[in-house]
Amino acid sequence: MEFLKNKKIILILGIILGMILLALFVFEISSQRSARLETFVIRRGENILQIAANLKTYGYINSKIVFIWEVLRSGKRSELKAGTYTLEANISEDDLINELCQGHPIPMTITILPGSTIKDVAALLERKGIVDKSDFLNLVMPSELGVPASKDLVIKYEFLSDRSESAGLEGYLFPDTYLIAQYSGVERIIAQILDNFRAKVSSELEKDIKKQGRSIFDTIVMASILEKEVKTLKDKQIVAGILWKRLDDGIPLEVDSTLLYFLSSDHPNTNDKNVNSLYNTYKYGGLPVGPICNPSLESIEAATTPEKSDYWFYLSAINGETIFSKTLGEHLINKAKYIK
Repeated sequence: MEFLKNKKIILILGIILGMILLALFVFEISSQRSARLETFVIRRGENILQIAANLKTYGYINSKIVFIWEVLRSGKRSELKAGTYTLEANISEDDLINELCQGHPIPMTITILPGSTIKDVAALLERKGIVDKSDFLNLVMPSELGVPASKDLVIKYEFLSDRSESAGLEGYLFPDTYLIAQYSGVERIIAQILDNFRAKVSSELEKDIKKQGRSIFDTIVMASILEKEVKTLKDKQIVAGILWKRLDDGIPLEVDSTLLYFLSSDHPNTNDKNVNSLYNTYKYGGLPVGPICNPSLESIEAATTPEKSDYWFYLSAINGETIFSKTLGEHLINKAKYIK
């Protein structure tokens, strides 16, 4: 009798559980379907349960259970691809499954601002979910800052042939707005940016650089300094004239922005000027070992068309104005007057 009683209880509990599951199923498939997003994202590593849950949450399907069943029935479970998709609000289940197997992600817009460093670009790409920051830096980082640059990546770009191997690709990630496909791969993204550099830095500009007896690499290094030091094209041309003149006469550049490239502080002090780094233009003569940012086309053109003047010194006042001096004494007076 006890056995029959327990069996009856189990049967009743089973019926109740079945009714609850049925009710949930009916409720789910009868829910109003209303897509709330223009795009739908499948992230790398998401399984079919997560995809179904997200589709349900954002109103693309009525039932997670039905969607999963249809995917399994179609044999396309392993074909669902990560990416960003444009989906119609009332897309059919079959069309939805087929679409999510296509793997046609929408290109994402990124803007590399003038003066951005490769670390800034890497952080931007990671924020956008395009690539991991570390994967990007492994291919572009100057060796002095920790990671050697890839040699294989730059073979096809002639304008990179005169660059220092230790400089990475700093200076060549041309500031512009790019459409980049999600999950397109680090090397492909870098190639896209380098292709743009080649298109924007014209062959005529390269000829002008060579006429002056300077390399493209040195010009990009100078342009990166101008980008960080001064704001207007006119000031950049005057400062370019000063810095090229100092280099030609063997006078150290003594530029703060080259120190800031490898220091964590925003304002270098006297001790910082003794730091042993090839980016330290107080300690070492000549240009720094590589560019300190990715300069705009304006800065590259300014480095190519320096303006001759009697000035040997300059400084940036608190209001952003560039103050020029002909002598060291005049420069020291201006420092006391404009920098407090």
